[in-house]
Amino acid sequence: MYFGIFKDLRSLNLPDSHDMDLYEGYYSEFYEALTDRTEYDIELLANQAERVRGQGRILELACGSGRVLIQLAGRGHSVIGLDLSPDMLNLYRRKGARLPQDVRERIEVGQADMTNFSCDEKYPLIVLSATSVSLLPDTAALERMLETVYAHLEEGGRFVFDYVYENSVHNREMRGGKVDGVTIDLGPDHKQFVLMGEHEEHESRTAVMNFYAEVVRDGSTRRYFGSTSKKFFPEAEIMECVRRSSLQLVETHTYPAGEAPVRCLVLEKGRVS
Repeated sequence: MYFGIFKDLRSLNLPDSHDMDLYEGYYSEFYEALTDRTEYDIELLANQAERVRGQGRILELACGSGRVLIQLAGRGHSVIGLDLSPDMLNLYRRKGARLPQDVRERIEVGQADMTNFSCDEKYPLIVLSATSVSLLPDTAALERMLETVYAHLEEGGRFVFDYVYENSVHNREMRGGKVDGVTIDLGPDHKQFVLMGEHEEHESRTAVMNFYAEVVRDGSTRRYFGSTSKKFFPEAEIMECVRRSSLQLVETHTYPAGEAPVRCLVLEKGRVS
């Protein structure tokens, strides 16, 4: 779970220490602060949504705190988001309460696993963004997700997802042993310090991200250890899973230079002739 300096810190059994995933408790809010303004994928997703305007609701898997949902609902689309983390969904609900009423009414969220969710409706468009496919542990889980997505698509409906296609440059500095730190000053009686690092297991093509935070507030200190893992699927494995699925590859997009090396696939459920 922990490596390097994070393992050493955890072994100290410091008082008021708590362990959690990146998408739980303190770290759900930290993740939100890091990613909420991410927009590299919005234009492509908005274009796909426009293609099916008026044909039904759009489903987002691993919706987190609603970054994509809010963007699409703001463009007039009715959307539903599913996520496994109740803390991330609660972050959305807090944000949603501040949205204009017409936008808020176009959004619904619920808790579910992206590999075996079950809904009573079918969708013209399902999306999985932010390279969240890396949260799946293996190709068997990826294939289960594709099967479940297929069952929930309308005929001619599309599934859009993206992934890191060249991990040799992804988070290179952190994977090379560098630990980053950030200090957050929220006032004289509220300061936070966070360490972040990533360790990659080349043989299994997985990466473990570790976090350590100290939150000093009103004279007391709380400590949060965080750990989460990602799976970097070789592109050939992803394409083979797609080939074995019932979905057809209709478009491939690569996000602009200067961004992370991310590729997006657009799959389609073949229409019944």
